[in-house]
Amino acid sequence: MIDSLKNEDNLSEFIYVHLDEFAKNPTSNYLSIFEQLSTKLWRAPSNEKEVTSQLYFYINYAYFLKEFGFINQSIIYYEKAYNFYKKQHIKNYDIIEFCLKPLANNYTRIGDVDSAEDVLKVTIEKAISENKTSQISATYLNLAALLKTKGAYSSAINYLNLALDLSNKSVDKARLYSDLAINYLMLNEFNKVEEYVELSDKFNNPTDLTIQCKNATTLGSLFLNKNEYENALFQFQKALKNAQLVFGKHDREVAKIYNQLAQVFYLKKDFVEAQKMYQKALTVLLPNFQPNAIEENPNTAFFYPENTLKDSFDGRAATFIDAENYKEALNNYNLAFLVEDELRAVYLNQNAKLLQQQENRNRSEKCIELCYFLFENTKDVEWIEQAFLYAEKTKSAVLLEAKELLSKRNKVENDSLFIKHDALLFKKGQLNKKITIEQLKDANANITLLAKLTNERNQVSTDLQLLNQQILKKYPQLKTFKTSDISVKIIQNKVLLNNELLLEYFDGNYNLYIFSIEKDKSIAIHKIEKNVSFNQEVNAFLNFFSDGRGVTLQNNMKEYTSLGYKLYQKLFNNLTNKNIILIPDGVISFIPFDALITKKTTSTNFENLPYLVQQSTINYAYSSTILLQEKNKKPENEKILGFFPVFENNHRGLSQLTYTLIESANIKKTFKGNFLIESNATKRAFEKMANQYSIIHLSTHATSGDYFEPPAIEFYDETLYLPEIYGYNFNTDLLVLSACETGIGTLRKGEGAMSLARGFSYAGVRNLIVSLWKVNDKSTEKLMTNFYKFYKNNNNKNEALHLSKLNYLNDFSISSNKKSPYYWASFIYIGEVNVSDNLFYKYWWLLVISFMLIVAYFVFKKP
Repeated sequence: MIDSLKNEDNLSEFIYVHLDEFAKNPTSNYLSIFEQLSTKLWRAPSNEKEVTSQLYFYINYAYFLKEFGFINQSIIYYEKAYNFYKKQHIKNYDIIEFCLKPLANNYTRIGDVDSAEDVLKVTIEKAISENKTSQISATYLNLAALLKTKGAYSSAINYLNLALDLSNKSVDKARLYSDLAINYLMLNEFNKVEEYVELSDKFNNPTDLTIQCKNATTLGSLFLNKNEYENALFQFQKALKNAQLVFGKHDREVAKIYNQLAQVFYLKKDFVEAQKMYQKALTVLLPNFQPNAIEENPNTAFFYPENTLKDSFDGRAATFIDAENYKEALNNYNLAFLVEDELRAVYLNQNAKLLQQQENRNRSEKCIELCYFLFENTKDVEWIEQAFLYAEKTKSAVLLEAKELLSKRNKVENDSLFIKHDALLFKKGQLNKKITIEQLKDANANITLLAKLTNERNQVSTDLQLLNQQILKKYPQLKTFKTSDISVKIIQNKVLLNNELLLEYFDGNYNLYIFSIEKDKSIAIHKIEKNVSFNQEVNAFLNFFSDGRGVTLQNNMKEYTSLGYKLYQKLFNNLTNKNIILIPDGVISFIPFDALITKKTTSTNFENLPYLVQQSTINYAYSSTILLQEKNKKPENEKILGFFPVFENNHRGLSQLTYTLIESANIKKTFKGNFLIESNATKRAFEKMANQYSIIHLSTHATSGDYFEPPAIEFYDETLYLPEIYGYNFNTDLLVLSACETGIGTLRKGEGAMSLARGFSYAGVRNLIVSLWKVNDKSTEKLMTNFYKFYKNNNNKNEALHLSKLNYLNDFSISSNKKSPYYWASFIYIGEVNVSDNLFYKYWWLLVISFMLIVAYFVFKKP
């Protein structure tokens, strides 16, 4: 029959027959019917009936993929459905109810809240345009649920109240009051919780067990917050019974209630019963898991992206810790990490992955604490290595994934799919910039324009996702992201090329852990308690560099040298090496390590202080794994592309950079290239020419941004914002950001500072020189001029910057006050470990400096 329909060219009936065939046995094993259907369609639909049938196919496939837990594939087909709906201009179909709502729910379920929010905003716009009051209200409800997951409880309450104003049906009011109760619970407004649960029950149909289940869960959480454990157990057990009737025994909602029951027993110190509840949650989510013992763990082959599954493992780990079964606790944390890997694989944007990193970070800290405890008790150094690997697991993992993807792509031949992908990625970056600029207007923002831009971004995101499916189908090797195998031995053999000392920091909530790795020694660990005194010392040291002119440092030199020495002792723990690789973390990332003081001193002369820069060369990196990935290879025909906008006469309201022209002229004497001055230093020129040069030098203004405004860097004609940078694809060996605050930004737990430096690295730049505070125009010119001279001769980026700083400190033409670390310590090198082509050159310069000091001594010596 099916073949005859194809012979008759009856496309619509051909589709419906396949859908009917699946309906006879709607199980996960028969989902292949849908996939077979997609490959058998012999032409595109040509009339309204055929168009509708193909839309039904996409919607049905997406729905059943969701029902059977294949959320990422479900998203793909809902996106296909909506894209098809728009292109075919389909009318008289409720695309909101059957496509947009479940699509947003899918994104929310996997934690991709940004994509979910975009879809819901598109839904609201469409519902308003079609004057569908009930759907406007329902979307407000869904948007409120999304905002709740983001922790924006007050905003969620506002949307729920808007929905209440539009709702006339009792069933809608029951649902809205129920959700209001949950948000007030999160705000700890317990009286309102009970008030709104009561209102919800009043409007609810007594036969609607869904609302009853939700309200019982809310009350259970309320009693849990009040430490009324028996009342909490009663409510959760009531919710469990209703959930099993409404959703079925193997639904995630049932598993979530088992997790909540486990939490009650855990707080009651009944760890055995808590374990039983967690295992029941696992058997709900993993039907093939039938444990025979309380410590038995499920087969990881059955894992899938599900937050509730991860919560069960984290909960089990906590109970094992309190039961002093630390190894089993680590086993369960490891299982939670595996579920996180499944989740990350389906996240479609960076923000979703960054939010996930924060959760991973908390888990890593618990694992490191356990490993440290086990090391202290056993003296087995393997526990230190385990702790180090946990630190690496959440060290700039999102950046690492982006770099791995770029590395894999570079091994694939040029393809029009990638050209289209890069164009879409660039367009998305431009839309991100436009949305950011409009949002910065706050109350004056154009809501209509924002809606339009958001809609466009959602379309581009859809196109990107569909294109990614084509790319992955053609190049399956790009599909999986696995961090490179890493161990202490591998780092010793492949990273410590010059017998360096590697120090990796892990900045936890309560302790700072310092891992040290040297060539022929066992890994070591040092723990610093982050007490009030330590935090004050770090903040006070950073404050020396926070003002725009370095006055604070000059006026408090005694305090600076004292703090600089204290932090050196704590952060290095008596470890020294002439070559140091630093992988900082958290607020430690903002410390200018070069400016730390290595000895006690009473000197009040800046040029005579015992700075760390005089003892060691420091190479910064985002993680050990990223260091392993980077290639130490000098590009052929190394040329520079320089941008020097100057901003003469305070162009665009930006202060004139007086010494920028001198900087460009001096660099031009050393390196060949293209130097764009003043009005030629445009953003358009940057976009057009960047990938034609191995070195890019930006001498301009920049800002680190804050929680509301993203980091940005200035060109002559316009601003380049961080969200826009993520849309670029660079093939740049070295980017020198000769500007203010290019290496700092808002800290994101586990990932580091959301800085311009990280943005360019994410977009493909391999090595960077960036700044940690507002730099001085004149001293920057001297540092950059000498950096390029040294780099030309020794082909070592990091060593060249180090020698440039030493040259600055030993330059007799610079006054002592101008040798304050404020003037020379801001710039750091982040990137691959270099090996100098000419080591003699390095030591020759040290001899020259020593000779100059001796001559100066005899010239200025008093008779």
